Amino acid sequence: MAVSLATILSWFEKGDFPTEYQFKQTFSSFRHADERIRMDEVTGLQEAVQNTISADVFNNHLTDENAHVSVLAKLNASNLSAADINEWKDKLQINLAATIDGDHNTGNVYTKTQTEQLLNILRTKDDALLQNINEISELLASDDVNLDKIQEIVNYIKENRRQIGLISDTLAEGSSDDKINLVGSYSNWGAITYQSQFNDLVYDKIREIENTGSEKIRHEEKINSDSRIKHDLNTLSFAIDAYDIATMFSVPLKVRRIDTNTIDVLFDSVPPNMIQLTIKKL
Repeated sequence: MAVSLATILSWFEKGDFPTEYQFKQTFSSFRHADERIRMDEVTGLQEAVQNTISADVFNNHLTDENAHVSVLAKLNASNLSAADINEWKDKLQINLAATIDGDHNTGNVYTKTQTEQLLNILRTKDDALLQNINEISELLASDDVNLDKIQEIVNYIKENRRQIGLISDTLAEGSSDDKINLVGSYSNWGAITYQSQFNDLVYDKIREIENTGSEKIRHEEKINSDSRIKHDLNTLSFAIDAYDIATMFSVPLKVRRIDTNTIDVLFDSVPPNMIQLTIKKL
């Protein structure tokens, strides 16, 4: 039978002489390192074992992706509701992040390709408008008998600056001008209602004015590779201008005169975009 620690300590106080019996009782009261402790001797061990789970149950729990689905998000976020997703966005401060079109989702910003397409539309429109303005300027500077028609066009532009601004806004949104209504009435030019109709009519009138002159002095054409051009200017003396309609940079080229109405235009390398050519008789 084990002796209490207090009793053992009382046997070994200063001046004591422990007996053989006391030494035996002292060492018998402690467990030797070579003596194994039986499980039934560990207080509370049996109750603790009964409260544990088997290895199989524990491993199954570890691999069960739905074990805590009500409180934890899955790796693929499939158990998150729309409200959960919005709360995550708020916490991560990504509600204002830019997104682009992808899969079946519509983004909130243009891609680089979409932006370039919009810019190309604007460049083309600007090129056409600049061409018309240059043609009008040349005609106004000449003694052409059709200046009354050109004056009508100039008066229209002055009187309808707001409509021209609407056209610019419409182009910037990537749509066309077939929904812009004309402000004035031009019944003497036929039944026209929309800006697009008016633009086509103005273009036709400008071409008509050019063709009614006594002599053709310029030729314009768009190309994107080495080409043979029929300009019908009846001359070997002319100035030629070439620029990339996308980048607006001048483009170097070589010109070979075939006859007074035909030339070959040659590039050092194939141009990446359409090239606007203007040939003016000297």
